[in-house]
Amino acid sequence: MRRPIIGLNIQTDTRLNVAPKNQVNVRLEGVSLEKRLRRKRSSAFVEAMTGLDAGGVVASKQKVRELIDRIAAEFPELAEMQLPLGIVSYCCLGDPYEVHLLDVSQGIIECYKRGQALPNGMEKARRLALHPSYAYIEVYTSMMCAVTHTGEVSIIKE
Repeated sequence: MRRPIIGLNIQTDTRLNVAPKNQVNVRLEGVSLEKRLRRKRSSAFVEAMTGLDAGGVVASKQKVRELIDRIAAEFPELAEMQLPLGIVSYCCLGDPYEVHLLDVSQGIIECYKRGQALPNGMEKARRLALHPSYAYIEVYTSMMCAVTHTGEVSIIKE
């Protein structure tokens, strides 16, 4: 039989040290990052991203902030620098407008006319955004994710 050591008050912590689900502990890289980006987008997220035209040519800063926050909420495992640079989609305002862009870094939504170049490397997403199969295009530094109206994702690497 064991005898306790007199005079020592030893306490053991039996709790697990588990971080909250929305806290990022490990930065996803390579295949893990690609696998996460291939996951189907939630219907609420697709609806929010396809509603960019609702504000007309100019959207309020509050609406833009809400959309950017929704992007972060959709990808809680990603570091800030891994989130999309922008979202490009078909513009329903009609001629002469062709596509619109949610530019995350500048915090703006802007509609672009036919022939007007999109900034910050977003031009590469224009053709896909005009394709009727896709609801919108997420633009990342080294790839694009074409998202359908049902949330299915196709990755296009550069």
